[in-house]
Amino acid sequence: MTRRLAALVAAWGIVLTGFAILGPAVPRVLGHSQLVTSIPAAGDVTPTSPAELRLVFSEPIDPAQTKLDLIGPTGAVVAPNLGAPDATDRYMLIAAIPHLADGIYAVDWRAVSATDGHTTSGLYTFGVASASPPPQPASAGPGSIDLGHGPGLVLLETESRVVGDLGFLLAAGLPVIAWLVLRDPRSAGAARTVALALAAGAVGASGQLVVAAALPGVDIAAYVAGNRVGLLAVIRIGIGLAGTIVVWRLATVRPAVALAVGWSAAALGLLLIAAGGHAAASPSPAPLAAIVVHLVAVAVWLSGVLGLAWIAVRGGPLRRRLGELVPRFSALALVAVGLIAVTGIYSDWIQTGSLVSLGTPYGVALAVKIDLAIAAFALGGLSFLSTERGPGSPFRLRILLESGFAIAALVATGVLATGAPPAAGQPVAIAEAPSSAVSSGPAPVLELAPGRPGPTRFIVVTSTDPNHTVADLSLRRLDAPGESDIPLRQLDADPNRYVAAGGLLPARSRWEATVVLTDHDDRELARARYAFALDDKGISEGRATPPIDPALVLAAVLLVATLVGVSFTVGGGRLPRSDPATSRVAVLSGAVVGSALGLVLALAGAHR
Repeated sequence: MTRRLAALVAAWGIVLTGFAILGPAVPRVLGHSQLVTSIPAAGDVTPTSPAELRLVFSEPIDPAQTKLDLIGPTGAVVAPNLGAPDATDRYMLIAAIPHLADGIYAVDWRAVSATDGHTTSGLYTFGVASASPPPQPASAGPGSIDLGHGPGLVLLETESRVVGDLGFLLAAGLPVIAWLVLRDPRSAGAARTVALALAAGAVGASGQLVVAAALPGVDIAAYVAGNRVGLLAVIRIGIGLAGTIVVWRLATVRPAVALAVGWSAAALGLLLIAAGGHAAASPSPAPLAAIVVHLVAVAVWLSGVLGLAWIAVRGGPLRRRLGELVPRFSALALVAVGLIAVTGIYSDWIQTGSLVSLGTPYGVALAVKIDLAIAAFALGGLSFLSTERGPGSPFRLRILLESGFAIAALVATGVLATGAPPAAGQPVAIAEAPSSAVSSGPAPVLELAPGRPGPTRFIVVTSTDPNHTVADLSLRRLDAPGESDIPLRQLDADPNRYVAAGGLLPARSRWEATVVLTDHDDRELARARYAFALDDKGISEGRATPPIDPALVLAAVLLVATLVGVSFTVGGGRLPRSDPATSRVAVLSGAVVGSALGLVLALAGAHR
């Protein structure tokens, strides 16, 4: 058995190492706070020297750490360290520049996201009175899983996130397992384990600060003092260290109090982890609420799985009680897995813009994480249905494999945390106006990026033959005088996509856009009209929305499941193959959390 256990540990060590180096193994790409559009735009040629540069990012930017260098035609830096955020738009960097002579110029930008604290960088070129559009350096947009740093820093950040998240998850979940599964809230061993888990949470947060300090152009003092994510990391370190000391000292004299203190510290740590992640970028509270519920549910399920694996391997009196421990945990696991599934689906939709997305490295890594979680849930289901849990049964092997898949899924989550969700930089599709007159050909699609007031990139997507199609876009303001034709540029990488950048769309404005597709003989192939409006935050009218909103569907699932669960429990029912008392606690607790989250999703989680 010792050799088999050593083989399992070695195998999972290889799996975890593979996931840890997944980020460094991919080609160098960009990460968070992506550049969405700019004035002048990448590839544009201006007739005269622009007075300023405007860069719009996918996330709010850190005012002290986001800058750019302007590089001249000879490769020398014309103006270094330029830019300050717009006073009215946290997503936009404005840089006044000197008068430029004719030629091609490069903008070398570096940004720190005010949402999740990640640093990103990029390079694009534009021309001044140049004869032809300048070539663009190869770059990657949202959907990458590597920040573009060296393999050592990527590995350190991934491992720091895994260690920190695992520490706070275990510290939040183990007290619940001690109270409801072991039914031994006075266990000094459980309290000490919670203390060590809180210490791991502090170590993980410290590692993230070490990564930030090692990045070029980042002032760690300003990062900690002025960046919300840096400040949250410092607070997590303080919570982890203080919790470790208090819980450890109370473990032998007041273990029940120690568990309560440890759970409180860990719950606050999980809340801070959620507040420093991608969900915090949303103006709606729904993504953040979903992540908090997701983390709490994962904490209970993961702690139970690892606890049972430890009991199965270690042996002793507790292993002889697996017959009563597993039904208690099964009640918690059934509710936790249900909440994990619902919140995971919603969060994946928010981050990728679709429920299944394999078109980017981020989407592939997310699919791997989902597969690992499904494998863990499937093995848990086998243990749940099986009645054989003795020393000679396959239960021990199944629970070890389940715990391995669970940890591997957590490592995949750490890889995703260093990447850029594709939805962050996706353009917003505009619905055709009801009175749109479309010719016999397929209608084009109009998209706006980033879909907020300010500099806007217009994108027209066609399905006609790109070799024989010309696209024209005209824009007319409805609430004030103003009409213009927008020149579109066909992309070499995607000939069915036409792009124009540089338009300034003010807040509280209404617009009508017309897209006309013609062939080279000037014969019309298709025509479509679009109407949209912008408020202070984004597109308020005209957004193309999915026919079925996943947020509303998931809200309905949560509310119906809550109603059924409460009625079932009040009527004396219990979850199958589970302990009756634990079943009542699990279902009623899940009903409270599920109903609250369902209301948040219904009221604030719909597509905006």
